[in-house]
Parts: sequence; C-alpha cells; structure tokens
Amino acid sequence: MAREYSILKLRGRLDGMIFYKNAEGHQVRTIGGIARERIMNDANFVRTRENMQEFGNINRAGKLIRDSIGVFLRRARDLRTGSRLVSVLAKIKNLDGESVRGQRTFAKGFSTAEGKALLVGFDFNKHAPLDMILKKDFELDSVAGDLTIPNFKPRTHLTTPEFATHVNIGLACVRLDAEHQAWETVYSASAPILTDDTEQTLRVTLPSLPAGTGVKMFYLLTEFFQEVNGELYELKSDQMNALKLVEIV
Repeated sequence: MAREYSILKLRGRLDGMIFYKNAEGHQVRTIGGIARERIMNDANFVRTRENMQEFGNINRAGKLIRDSIGVFLRRARDLRTGSRLVSVLAKIKNLDGESVRGQRTFAKGFSTAEGKALLVGFDFNKHAPLDMILKKDFELDSVAGDLTIPNFKPRTHLTTPEFATHVNIGLACVRLDAEHQAWETVYSASAPILTDDTEQTLRVTLPSLPAGTGVKMFYLLTEFFQEVNGELYELKSDQMNALKLVEIV
C-alpha cells in the first residue's frame, strides 16, 4: 500500500490503481488479487477457506459484544476498538480444543476459564484506559449488582479533562450467551457528581441483573460533563471517557 502525496486528491479507479481515503490519509493500491471463485473452490486454498470461516465467526462475536454494551460504547471508544477486540477474540477462539481447524469458534473458547481471562480487563478506549482515569480501587459485588468506591475524592482520584465539572461513573451487566448469539443488558442510572475534592463513599447500583442463560459481564464507565448555566453537557472530546470490562462470572 502506498500513500498519495499529489496536489490532486483522487478517489476511484484509474489505470489499474485504486485511490481512496481512510483514517490514515489518502492511499493508493493496485487492482489485482486472486479470483474469489478460485479461492472458494481450489484445493490449494483449503487453509485460506478455513481461516475465512473462523474469521467470520470472531467478527460476528465482536459485533455481538459491541452491540451488547452499545449504550456505553457510544460514549467511550476509539477508531480501532473493533479490530483490537477481534484480535483478542481470535486468541480466545484458538482455545477451542474440540473443533477441527476451520470450525473453531469463539463460543467454545470463551467457555473455558482461560478464554474468559483473556477478555477481562479489555479497555474499549485505548486513549483512556480505566486505570489511567480512575486511580482508586473499587469493590464490585457481582451477586448484588453494585459497585462501591470508598473514601472517594473525585479531584484526587480521577484524571479529569480540562473544562470538566462533573463525572458520571456507570455500571452495566450483560448476560451474554455466545453460543446462541443472545444478550440482555442492564445499565445503572446516570448520576453525575462534581469533580471536586469532597470525600464520599460512591455507590453505583443496578436496578436488577439480566436474566437468561450465559455469563455475566460487568462493565465500568467513566464519562465527563461540563456545567453551563445549570445544564450538563457531554464534553465534545470523549477521549478521556473510559470503558472497561472489569469482571466475568
């Protein structure tokens, strides 16, 4: 892949070249590659077909996870969240010790303790890892569905972006059934607090826990607001909002 530096920024096809733009700027590549019909039928490409089958599975698993936490994800993510997540899911898929190559699945790898351990701790916004934003230990009760931060001083225990006057710390629980591609999510109510140094015991409680089959996945969100004339507004730059998968049970 080459980068286009010309004054004229082209898009489309020209003389066997494809001109396009992505997050890294204007790019150009040649038209070519192996015909799809050959890849799907030629015996020489059996390994390629196996990889395609498994890649499709982990892509669907990635979408399942992103959709299940979509309300929080819209507030805290980066441009590479999807690809970073799929990279982890590929490692989990490899833990499927039952299926033959080409038929290994995320669901079977995720059913293992090792698979769950690989996903716990995933930060959905690489610009704001939770450990960088929230510098205070918290206590999560996965049975009751609540989170507590004792002796919490927002100004001391948070990395706060410029202009932020309030912060909301949110909790979500997803009941995920990876095998049947099903999920149910419960979110805590938004309750922003001042980013001052008032010491408090912060408690965030879910109204209920999601029912159904599968594992429970707990997510912690920190998001910042600015107060203007008595109204709270989300900061236009969400690069300091953090979202992390903190526990799977």
